[in-house]
Amino acid sequence: MAEFNLPEYRVSVDQLEPGVFIRLENIRWFEHPFLFNSFKISSEQQIAILRDLGIKEVICVPEKSERLPGRPREESGPPPKKRPVATEAAMDSLWRKKKAQAERLQKKREHLARCEERYAATVKNVSAITQGILAERVSSMAEAAKLVADMTEFFLSDVESTLHLVNVMNQGERIHFHAMNVTVLSLMLGHKAGMTGQEMNALGMAALFHDIGKARIEKKLLRKRGTLSPAERAVVERHPRMGVEILARTSDFPAMALEAVAQHHELADGSGYPRKLTLDAIGTAARILALADTYDNHCNHPDPLESYTPYQALSFMFTQQKELFDPDLLPLFIRCLGVYPPGTVVQLSNGSIGLVVSVNPENQLFPNVLVHAPDIPKKSALIIDLAEEPDLTIEKSIRLSHLPGEIIDYLNLRSRISYSLDAS
Repeated sequence: MAEFNLPEYRVSVDQLEPGVFIRLENIRWFEHPFLFNSFKISSEQQIAILRDLGIKEVICVPEKSERLPGRPREESGPPPKKRPVATEAAMDSLWRKKKAQAERLQKKREHLARCEERYAATVKNVSAITQGILAERVSSMAEAAKLVADMTEFFLSDVESTLHLVNVMNQGERIHFHAMNVTVLSLMLGHKAGMTGQEMNALGMAALFHDIGKARIEKKLLRKRGTLSPAERAVVERHPRMGVEILARTSDFPAMALEAVAQHHELADGSGYPRKLTLDAIGTAARILALADTYDNHCNHPDPLESYTPYQALSFMFTQQKELFDPDLLPLFIRCLGVYPPGTVVQLSNGSIGLVVSVNPENQLFPNVLVHAPDIPKKSALIIDLAEEPDLTIEKSIRLSHLPGEIIDYLNLRSRISYSLDAS
């Protein structure tokens, strides 16, 4: 792409040529056949369509253009009374593509809505199971094992798993959403790491109840913001051992899972707790839990202002915390989540702002993005599969604090990130 250091300016449609990047104005999204209001002219037919729509002028965006507009074209004779066949065919093709896209989007929105419903229902189930285990109800452990077995079977099936962003976060259920996030992320990583079915089941049980020991700690302390005193920190750091004590009351809880619960805060460099173990002394399941737990805590900090975006969380873990984790599992974890994990806000090459809602297992640079488009009602917002739009790419990640309120509301951006998985 050429580098034109010029501001945007208004230009006549008669000056357009292929390679000029334009932005439409004073025409609603539903009134033209193009997928976006901003795009690069790729053919003379697109120019003819703009003219046929009665559009006289557009905004030229020099920095995104391959060439600048030329001089106005001299028309030979009066304009044709009938639309040229080629122009009509091209316009019909664009309208059909746009209609088909709208139908696919509706199905995708319904699909994501079902994911959210299932996730919310599962979280309620986890909450009930956890309370049952704390009350030492025998049936609760069997219910937990069934839940984890179902999730494990999904990962061990032949389908590719796709990570989705789900917007069902409820502050009152934060501990159970965290447990679900860690379980989803841990099982995804365990599967990619080649774990057996038995190992995956133990990993899932450990992930689901890794923080159950916090039930013995005062909620006031767990909710405290800011730096903990040495005495307070000592209390919190006892929760892995207390979790083991709770879970060991039943003979059905896997020994491998107990070990992972005990070690899920141990770190490769020996700076973790409670035993300051180094990498070689930490089990594989606990190494996986440490990654998933740290990542989710970065994204969902108790103080929303301290939360990282998913993109920032992975970047921070890779550049600033690399020595804390298994050197083989950390890059694998990043590959699982994708270059742009769900929940990342991005700017696209056409200038649009969007929210990554799901990853593309086959190409991590081209996720599915929910796009902010003021002309389109929020309930009908575009979800673009970048793999199907070769002219559209991600330019950069954006922090929520840098966005205006209307974009945050339109994209339904929240300070909490929750994940679900589904078959592609």
